[in-house]
Amino acid sequence: MLEVKGLTVSHGRKTYLKDVSFTADAARLTGVVGLRGSGKTELVRTIMGLIDADEGTIELAGTQLGYGDRQNFGYLPSERGGYPRMKVLEQIVYLARLHGMTLGAAEKNAVTLLSRLDLADRAYAQLSHLSGSEVARVDIAAVLAADPDVVLLDEPFDGLDAESADAVFGLLRDHAESGVPVLFTTDKWRLAQEHADDLVVLSHGRVAAHGTFGDLQGDEKHFTARFADPAAAEAARGRIDEAAEPVANENEVTFTAADHDAAAAIVRSVEGVHAFGPLNRDLADLFKESV
Repeated sequence: MLEVKGLTVSHGRKTYLKDVSFTADAARLTGVVGLRGSGKTELVRTIMGLIDADEGTIELAGTQLGYGDRQNFGYLPSERGGYPRMKVLEQIVYLARLHGMTLGAAEKNAVTLLSRLDLADRAYAQLSHLSGSEVARVDIAAVLAADPDVVLLDEPFDGLDAESADAVFGLLRDHAESGVPVLFTTDKWRLAQEHADDLVVLSHGRVAAHGTFGDLQGDEKHFTARFADPAAAEAARGRIDEAAEPVANENEVTFTAADHDAAAAIVRSVEGVHAFGPLNRDLADLFKESV
């Protein structure tokens, strides 16, 4: 388990992170999601030891990380690099060996990863000859080739199409299930919602919420009642407002209730309802006001 406790990071008058705390459990994917500038990159860099925190600690399996404790962390920075004239397979093997892996083990892992990412036929191509999506997949392979103890990926899905992203998540899932914490940052809310086991929502350097998507939805459910016209919806709004804080939108009113039966009782108390049903809100809907 990777644990971040009370992390505060600032430079001059700018505070990038303020009292950030959460855990990234082994065998689970933790998605840190937020708008650009919310502090995601600073968070990953601090976990990697590239930025010194003003306050707070970072622990792995209960031990505070110090100098040299991140040698077998797999890290993908937001700034992509690589060696454009090096062949793809050679580059992955080279980077894996920097982590102390033997040549044979590094080559075996590299070949397997390239196959999983549909890049087997590009193994002996120079990196500069690959498309943007292919380069992004090579970056992921290079991070995982050394079998890292912790995986930290900053905006790893930039440049990936939907099919490639699914392949990458398959690899990350397999690596996590070997008992490793896997943490990624993204501003792609739906991607995080669909694939992360646990979510950390960052807003202006603070944790706005964290937990599973179910936790973040809360106990109350959202419903929508549809009326004949906007006037009927507005007329019903006052009655529903006594029970639920609705928001009128043309001929619809959205409100919260504990469950379907409670929502039905609210709807029966007003006139002119044509239909009503649950409103499925996604992660962005939940936090669009707070971020």
